[in-house]
Amino acid sequence: MSVFYVIDRIEAMSPCAAVRYRIKRMRKQEIEPELFDEFYNGKRVELLKTNQHADGGFGRFHTRDSKVKQKIPTTEHAVNSIKMLDIPRGNSLVDRLCDYMEKILRREIEWPDGFEKNVWYKPAQPLFVASKLSVFGSDCKELTEIFRCWHTVLKEAFSEGEYDKDRANKAAKDLLGCSIDGSYIGLNSVYPMELFGNMEAIIDEELKRNYLKWLRNSGKNICYTNVVLNRVFQNDFSELYRVYFLLSRFSCFKTEFEEELSILKDRRNKDGFWNFGKEFSCQRLSDDRRNPNRMMIDHTIMALLLYL
Repeated sequence: MSVFYVIDRIEAMSPCAAVRYRIKRMRKQEIEPELFDEFYNGKRVELLKTNQHADGGFGRFHTRDSKVKQKIPTTEHAVNSIKMLDIPRGNSLVDRLCDYMEKILRREIEWPDGFEKNVWYKPAQPLFVASKLSVFGSDCKELTEIFRCWHTVLKEAFSEGEYDKDRANKAAKDLLGCSIDGSYIGLNSVYPMELFGNMEAIIDEELKRNYLKWLRNSGKNICYTNVVLNRVFQNDFSELYRVYFLLSRFSCFKTEFEEELSILKDRRNKDGFWNFGKEFSCQRLSDDRRNPNRMMIDHTIMALLLYL
């Protein structure tokens, strides 16, 4: 039986607008204006709208400022929340945010974080922005140029079918100005993973399979997390989920991670719901997560997204 049969049970539990909206987006159904308005003016989206700056960003882009207390610490954090809520372009919140990111890539807005003194930060900064802008799509030529550079590095790294760090480094030096293997912007970093996943339609199917196979089996840490994918559920599940969610954008994800998804499926309760516990720290949907049923609904929606 399909894991999605539980959606009917969720709908019978009178969930909040955010859950009803997410279900319709999951099913690729038309969103009624009334539902979108209720969702867009609800608690989760209102937090984002309230904290958005006049320029469309959320303060620093990538690096948190430990001296400033903010409910949304960086623009990246805001994008991650919007992505999990699945708010597309066509509203003020997202359109202003995308305009802000496009202006950073065009160098019309100064990079808000300052610059770190290491050889990787110069190519990292546009990668950070491009990966987040790719969530929403853009005709910005700078995004296309950044993707082409990283796509070329990916193709070179796997030109013989398996990952070759020397080829990856040579291509990166030619195109980005530095080696990347073993760095925080290596191909096992969340940022190229996100960029490739969001633009995966342009990438050759065999290359995608080779890339995901390497990520799954290499034993390498996924940079910016503590996740090592071949340790599977020995990882912190919140971090593992975030990595899986990035990888689920790839057309070959369900095939490459079939065993892991099968194990996850077995962790449902007898009614088909998942509950990962209070420590599961991914995006909230329901207004009242102290209610155990609401938390269970949120976790189930999050889990189902991996099976789409």
